[in-house]
Amino acid sequence: MPLPLAKARRGFSPQPEPQPARSSGRSQLEQDVKRLRKALQEETALHAVLEGALGRAAVTLADMAYLPTNAQELLSNICILETAVTKLEEEMVSLHFQLIQERNERRLVEYRLKHLPPPPSACSCHSGKLGPDDTTGEKCSSQGEEVYPRAALHEQAVKLQRQISVKGFADPNQLSEDMVRCMRNIFISLSDSCRDSSRNSSLENQQSIPSPTGNYSISAFWSLSEPSSISSWVQSPQVDLNYNNNLLASETVFDPYKAREKLSWADIGSYSAAAEVSWMSVGKKQLEYAAESLRKFRLFIEQLAEINPIHLNDDARLAFWINLYNALMMHAYLAYGVPRSDMKLFSLMQKAAYTIGGHSFSAAFIEYVILKMKPPSHRPQMALLLALQKIKVPEEQKKFCIAAPEPLLTFALSCGMYSSPGVKIYTANNVREELQDAQRDFIRASVGVSRKGKLLVPKILHCFARGFVDDNSFPIWISHFLPQQQATFVDHCVSQRRQSLLGTRTFGIIPFDSRFRYLFLPDTGSLN
Repeated sequence: MPLPLAKARRGFSPQPEPQPARSSGRSQLEQDVKRLRKALQEETALHAVLEGALGRAAVTLADMAYLPTNAQELLSNICILETAVTKLEEEMVSLHFQLIQERNERRLVEYRLKHLPPPPSACSCHSGKLGPDDTTGEKCSSQGEEVYPRAALHEQAVKLQRQISVKGFADPNQLSEDMVRCMRNIFISLSDSCRDSSRNSSLENQQSIPSPTGNYSISAFWSLSEPSSISSWVQSPQVDLNYNNNLLASETVFDPYKAREKLSWADIGSYSAAAEVSWMSVGKKQLEYAAESLRKFRLFIEQLAEINPIHLNDDARLAFWINLYNALMMHAYLAYGVPRSDMKLFSLMQKAAYTIGGHSFSAAFIEYVILKMKPPSHRPQMALLLALQKIKVPEEQKKFCIAAPEPLLTFALSCGMYSSPGVKIYTANNVREELQDAQRDFIRASVGVSRKGKLLVPKILHCFARGFVDDNSFPIWISHFLPQQQATFVDHCVSQRRQSLLGTRTFGIIPFDSRFRYLFLPDTGSLN
């Protein structure tokens, strides 16, 4: 008998699956996915941190949290080793710098031993005059030359050390000022000794001596090959000089930034009294001229290692680092010679360094980190080198930096080139006014006009003003820094060129000249 339909359906209905087993398996899979996702995230973070560490990028504490313990220890050890290596490299550069300085002083001592006369005590063992064949006399004289100069040099050094110790140099600014004065005296002494030797040799040979091929050279203060400016200017149909007779100088007047086609002003301000050093000779005889200044400078460097400029106010800190940079660059040229290219100059600026307050500061670090100077657009190769090779800035050295960039440093920092501004002393109390004066004096000395009435400006000045003055207003901006008669003359020339030559630029740019040359501006202070 067939079963009822309702019972048949109940009898053949499928059995339900066990729900707890299915949800348990799904939950397990979700946990596995979460665990794998977390592991992937940690591996990705670890890879990024390690990749950044290999690329010398900064590793933060948050990044370190993703690293396993052994990786954290490894990175910590690497950081410690890198710090130790950096300090050793700085010490090596400092020792190398001192070695070169001591070598120069040794040459000086050797020269003194050979050329200074013996003391009276050494000659007292003889009676009467010594003949050329008197070997005993020669022996006594030799002994006197061997002992006396060393003792005298030591006595002078101790005396000078006491003077400096009494002076104390508790003021870092006073020390930096005296370092610039001392290095200026060294440069002028070496240049004068070279000029005297050249003059004597010229008189003997009755002919001029050709320029040497070495790192240092002496050149005339100005080029006499430049044609007479006044006569050619009068012949120009564009300018009338009837009321400008007192503005332009004759060819015998010193023009510190003389260039082709540039006429010289009769009034160039403080640069008219500048001392120029355009080449030197660093030999035994020349070092004799700068003996006292060299000894003083070495003691200054020893004092420099003991001071700490971190507590200086903004103006005092600015003046300190300006003076120190200029002294260091001169010292670098004296020790290593003049580089032949911007690449070698940049290497020199990284190599030459002073120890200050327990830290080593190179010339490049002082200029581009502490003083916050921008890459020089007037020297594109140097700007490219700075872009390719970043300067490392340790955290503990950031506290030595000035508070804010100072654009006027363009007219204060000298890298020892023909187009560089002159070197002068900057003081803590008046550094802002002195920077304003440096800008004005540089513009008055470097800006000129051509025979055709075209304003001529150096490239370094044009690049400086390009950020806030357009080319149309540039001549007007320059006129603000010139004496009244010169400003009126420049305005007259510019307006004439605009009327006669529509659509052309009213000024020309003098290229940056990288030949070695230092200009030392007058100093009211003194080095005691």
